[in-house]
Amino acid sequence: MNGGVASDEEFAAIDEKIVKRMTEIMKIAIDDKISPRMDLDKEPNAIADLMYSNQHVAKMEEGREPEVLIPKEEDPRVKQIAGKARFAFDENGKAYSKMKAYNIRDGLFEPIIDKFYEDPTTIAYGEDNRDWGGAFAVYRGLTEAIPYHRFFNAPISESAIVGSAVGYAMCGGRAIVELMYADFIGCAGDEIFNQMAKWQAMSADILKMPIILRVSVGSKYGAQHSQDWTALCAHIPGLKVVFPATPYDAKGLMAEALEGTDPVIFFESQRIYDKGEEFHKGGVPAEKYYIHIGDPDVKREGKDVTILTIGAVLYRAMDAAKELEEKYGMSAEIIDARSMVPFDYTKVVESVKKTGRIVIVGDAVERNSIMRDMASTITELCFDYLDAPPVVCGSRNWITPCYELDDKFFPQASTILDAISEKIVPLPGRVAKANFTTLEKIERAKKGV
Repeated sequence: MNGGVASDEEFAAIDEKIVKRMTEIMKIAIDDKISPRMDLDKEPNAIADLMYSNQHVAKMEEGREPEVLIPKEEDPRVKQIAGKARFAFDENGKAYSKMKAYNIRDGLFEPIIDKFYEDPTTIAYGEDNRDWGGAFAVYRGLTEAIPYHRFFNAPISESAIVGSAVGYAMCGGRAIVELMYADFIGCAGDEIFNQMAKWQAMSADILKMPIILRVSVGSKYGAQHSQDWTALCAHIPGLKVVFPATPYDAKGLMAEALEGTDPVIFFESQRIYDKGEEFHKGGVPAEKYYIHIGDPDVKREGKDVTILTIGAVLYRAMDAAKELEEKYGMSAEIIDARSMVPFDYTKVVESVKKTGRIVIVGDAVERNSIMRDMASTITELCFDYLDAPPVVCGSRNWITPCYELDDKFFPQASTILDAISEKIVPLPGRVAKANFTTLEKIERAKKGV
């Protein structure tokens, strides 16, 4: 007004328009025929049914062709992957070289590039995504195939990365965004925990939230770049949370997440990006397939103790199982969680019925971890079948130390064996280095460490 931008009459017209619009909205909101009130006595699952859409949608927008730079089969990365061995070992059981073996990076790349060529709304961005091929080379080959407006670098602002993805999803698009390290989740806390997680349910499932938030769990980088923050995300209702540890699982879970319309936090471990497929005997299929989010997988069958793993610790658990059998004559069944939210406990319960014992292992600090939550749930579900309380084997409740102290902080195969020996069944002749005694637990808790 004083600046000469608008007159009193124009401001009055704006005010009248706003009042009229808000009055109409309020009338709709209080009309029980249009906006019926929830009755949780009659429909106890009314809110629960709005949390996830659980839809499979190939394209968020029909009738438009995806904009790409070259045919997919001409992409150099696609050509390279075509020549790789999709199982880690040859017919004689010898491991292929890292250059030859299809790895977790490849398992993530394939469904992502497939979705770019299928869904015209799919975009991906984050810090150092384009040109560099992503911070950890998952996106290598996309720069040649996907135009800049669909695949681009973002400023160093985690809140802007996630917040803009939320807005894009609310407008009908599909976004794959990346936080370079899990430790940066805190920088985008409101956008992840209050926006990405909640808009679908708050809109009564009208708005969809097809966002994949890729988050890497670091290694070798100390206190601020090596933390496993799965528990923070698993605690928030409305988010799906996955953590694959093999190429087969990485591809199937990414394909499932990209076909859905729910927000998925997709944890990846920097420790194992180069791992070939060691478990799925047929190797990783070239064609598309889906792994249901929430379905754990038995990676090794056994009868004496169950080991439930989360993320990269799968391979340390396999080493522990081998030593357990060779040295102590015990057979361990290993279940890879693969997902944390949702999570189907059926296979875990069946395993515990057989073994009577369970150790839950992960790289996150033990206190208030998802491992602790799983231990509590397993106790409730399996109380009559347990010969000993579930044992949690996580990292120490410290800040993450420097790389050369990793083996003293993160659980190792020896830590798992110590946990079994001290808390479940004594292993003959074993002198435990990791202290799991009741007194030590009490002392650590008193000190907050």
